[in-house]
Amino acid sequence: MGFSPETIRMVVERTDIVSLIEGYTRLERKGDSWWGCCPFHSEKTPSFCVTPERHMYYCFGCNEGGDVIQFLRSVEKLDFSTAVTTLAKKAGVELEYSEGYSKGEDSESSLKDQYIDLYTRVAGSFHYCLLSTNSGSDALNYILERGISIETIKKFQLGYSPKDKRWLKQFLRKKNYSEDFLATSGLFSKKFSDISFFSDRLMFPIFNRNGNVVAFGGRLLNGEGPKYINSGELIQYHKGETLYAFNFARQKIRETRSVIFCEGYMDVIAYHQCGITNAVAPLGTALTEEQVKLVQPFVDTVYLSFDTDKAGRAATWKAILMCRRLDITVKVIQLNGGKDPAEIMQNQGVDVLTTYVESAILDNDYLLSGIAKEHQINTPEGKTRAALAFFPYIDALNSDIQKESCLEQVCQAFNLTIEAVKRDFLNRAEAQNRAERYSKNIKDFGKSIKPTAELRAILAVIANLEKFETMRLALTSDDFEDPTARDLFIILEECYREDAVSYGNVLAKCSNEDVRKMVAKVVSSGEYADNPQQVLDDSIKLIRRNGLENKRRHLLNKIRQFSVNSVEDQKILSQLISEKMDIDFELNQKDTN
Repeated sequence: MGFSPETIRMVVERTDIVSLIEGYTRLERKGDSWWGCCPFHSEKTPSFCVTPERHMYYCFGCNEGGDVIQFLRSVEKLDFSTAVTTLAKKAGVELEYSEGYSKGEDSESSLKDQYIDLYTRVAGSFHYCLLSTNSGSDALNYILERGISIETIKKFQLGYSPKDKRWLKQFLRKKNYSEDFLATSGLFSKKFSDISFFSDRLMFPIFNRNGNVVAFGGRLLNGEGPKYINSGELIQYHKGETLYAFNFARQKIRETRSVIFCEGYMDVIAYHQCGITNAVAPLGTALTEEQVKLVQPFVDTVYLSFDTDKAGRAATWKAILMCRRLDITVKVIQLNGGKDPAEIMQNQGVDVLTTYVESAILDNDYLLSGIAKEHQINTPEGKTRAALAFFPYIDALNSDIQKESCLEQVCQAFNLTIEAVKRDFLNRAEAQNRAERYSKNIKDFGKSIKPTAELRAILAVIANLEKFETMRLALTSDDFEDPTARDLFIILEECYREDAVSYGNVLAKCSNEDVRKMVAKVVSSGEYADNPQQVLDDSIKLIRRNGLENKRRHLLNKIRQFSVNSVEDQKILSQLISEKMDIDFELNQKDTN
């Protein structure tokens, strides 16, 4: 684990779990618990429960659960060490490591921090080159001519990468960065280590949600080459899970319960300069489900502002289906003449761009309008193709009422009867096995974990940790037949010997994901809260009796198979019989008690 048990305990106990989770989804207090919609799957009825007293959360819909460390790991996709370190900094907990642990073992987390520091320094240097050097004047003039203000340039820390491809390596080597470190930074050519990946480009620093620079995008202004190039996958940056400007947009997204997905960097910057600060963009790739899920806890409505060319329409169609499957309402912003937001802001003004946003149309109206233009709906064949083209959208809806309404809309748009449209839709849905798609986001866990009496006993103790001392005095791990129950007992014993029996430490030692979720569910649900002492007493009796019966069966088998060939064999057999009699006596005593 690396960190000391005391560190884990303090991080969990000093972190306000309600405040942490409210940064990702709205919570409402009900008694001693807080409830809200789960940030890990789509739902309208809250099934996500937070129990502050135990520093735990659990979703009864998708079975995700744990403590503050696990929550941050899951929602931010962090490794254990990074999550602990992040929470410790916020909670003011000094990190202590387990005995015999070397900080060097925590190399991945440390390396991430080092690369973030490097990219922050490089971003600052590029920013200086744009605003304060002659070599950056062309890039600065370009951005200013696009109507972007100096204030916006500074907010987004836009920069310029010098034309000299060796400048960056020389600059960083003077700052004492090693060759090996820079070689794996993603800033230089893999074949020619002195050549910068970015040169003579307008630079867009890419920030993570905490505002740290983790990557770059670069726009070519002169010469040959791709218009945009972007950082590849890095230890600190995964483009499919990151959104450009999310760090700037998050607060407005939460306030408005909406987000605008744009095509690229300049679109986002134009929206923000116009005061529409809930705009974000994917990073050199099509919008991914992971990126949508990044904003899902905060939004009710997604606005799409993609290009109107063929590729843009395809991206809009894909994004609509993706959002609808996640039960998010979608609207489409239609910019006049296919112009981008920056051009509209520059030529028509802020108010016009704002009007376009306010006039966004619902996705079903947008799709039906486009489909009608693509097919000859005045012919039976054209009507059939048009209706079939719209069916995937209806299929993506989660509400039967919405489906019914959209089927009626198809009938009105293409002059069809509701009976015929429904029949075709249901036949298509059955052929595609709709039930599988509906259930794909429901995570059924723990099927391999049989709910034995021993497992229920150990879970009851985990739900009432103060009872473990009593259990350990009466039982050992050898008394458990159930392997899951035995493993949990061993985890509790390790925590006890480290004087660190806490939910955080128990979860931290759970290597099996299904077991961890099961523990989180038991603790969060309040199961075994009633009369825990009686549950414990009954459990100990049951486990000890099971253990004795198992020993008795084992001895009986040995006695039956034992062959007496010598005096020594006779002594061994007598000893086995004596042990069996002792067990029989103990079992009889338990029956009479």
